[in-house]
Amino acid sequence: MSDIKEFFIENNVEFVQFQFTTVFGDLKSVEFPADIWDHMKDGTGVDGSSLGFLATEQSDMKIIPDLNSLAVLPWEPRVARFICDIYGNDNQPHPSDPRTILKKVIEQAKEFEFEYKTRPELEWYFLDYDLEPFEEGQYMDTLPFDELGFLRRNIAADMQDMGIKVKTIHHEVGNAQQEIEFMVFDALIQADNTQTAKLIIKAESLFNDLIGSFMPKPFPDLAGSGLHIHQYLTKNGENIFADKEKGISDTLRYFVGGILAHVDAMTAILNPTTNSYKRLVPGHEAPVYKSWGVANRTALIRVPGYESSARIEFRATDAASNIYLASALLLAAGLDGIKNKIEPIKPTTKNIEHLSESERKEMGISKLPSSLSEALDALEKNSFIKDVLGKELLEIFLKVKRNECKEYDEAKEIGESEEWEWEYENYLERT
Repeated sequence: MSDIKEFFIENNVEFVQFQFTTVFGDLKSVEFPADIWDHMKDGTGVDGSSLGFLATEQSDMKIIPDLNSLAVLPWEPRVARFICDIYGNDNQPHPSDPRTILKKVIEQAKEFEFEYKTRPELEWYFLDYDLEPFEEGQYMDTLPFDELGFLRRNIAADMQDMGIKVKTIHHEVGNAQQEIEFMVFDALIQADNTQTAKLIIKAESLFNDLIGSFMPKPFPDLAGSGLHIHQYLTKNGENIFADKEKGISDTLRYFVGGILAHVDAMTAILNPTTNSYKRLVPGHEAPVYKSWGVANRTALIRVPGYESSARIEFRATDAASNIYLASALLLAAGLDGIKNKIEPIKPTTKNIEHLSESERKEMGISKLPSSLSEALDALEKNSFIKDVLGKELLEIFLKVKRNECKEYDEAKEIGESEEWEWEYENYLERT
């Protein structure tokens, strides 16, 4: 604690910001002057009902800082932030806190002596205030087409200033679409990093009179934006997804089996907006079918073929999802696969979208849920995923998302323009 006070003094920090994440992935915060740190260091109360966590009569919650998450905001160096866990009135971690849920599943992995690491790939669009792509660049373009390369570099520099290790940055397929790929790190810190990166992207966009949007499919004729999650499982520092003779271990295969077994129910969390399902359509490298394969970018789960160390890449998630819950569910499902030796369908290198319906049926390949409503139905039927999320969080999530589906259907009935207007209003800047 004394070191933290010294840090504030040495870095001219005047304010401290406590950040935390809601059930729906929104990053929230409360600030206070740095000179009352001693009074605030053990956490502060927040209104859980206004944040969507609790009923009004049970509104008091407490956020407690993770001291390891200290960082200074690059665009506002007077402000230092901490990421917080959410506690209840009983001074215990709150069961509907997404960060707590991920920590709980990570502890379950440690019972197997497993370490779970991830590497997200974050995609988004830069829009002008007419809600159009700012430029017409294409995949991995350079100047003069990549007009916002400087802004992407500013974002990457901010990320590094806040302790986030960046692997690659480049222009993506869509006009004004961008991607930043992180280096491998522990899943909990990586979830924190993803929330921080989204904040940086939105802030730097705002400062440049742009909108940085993580809406999964903001334009019907351009590529959707995903949040691909590369996953690594190690034991005593050794990659247990790899096998020296076979290349891919039985552990990896069972992990994939667990994800495929539960993915229908997980989809409502991994793709939590009505707009998410406009991205999960054929023709744009977004997965539509429950499948896996080596170096197969049409598969839901890809085992990359250009690196010797085996890992898996889950390709369906989008950045509208809550990264804590997404990571928790992928790990929990994978662990269930390992524990119960769940055999997946056979891997394939074929373009799954080009297969006939009968060919896919013969291979055991079926479709992912095609709408949020369908995904919510699957979620309600899966007792395993319900146990991972917990009763309280699930009730909150289902109530809000069922209402979203109702409002969306009402807008859609009026017409296509009203449908898109409703999604822009709800998802363009809030995801």
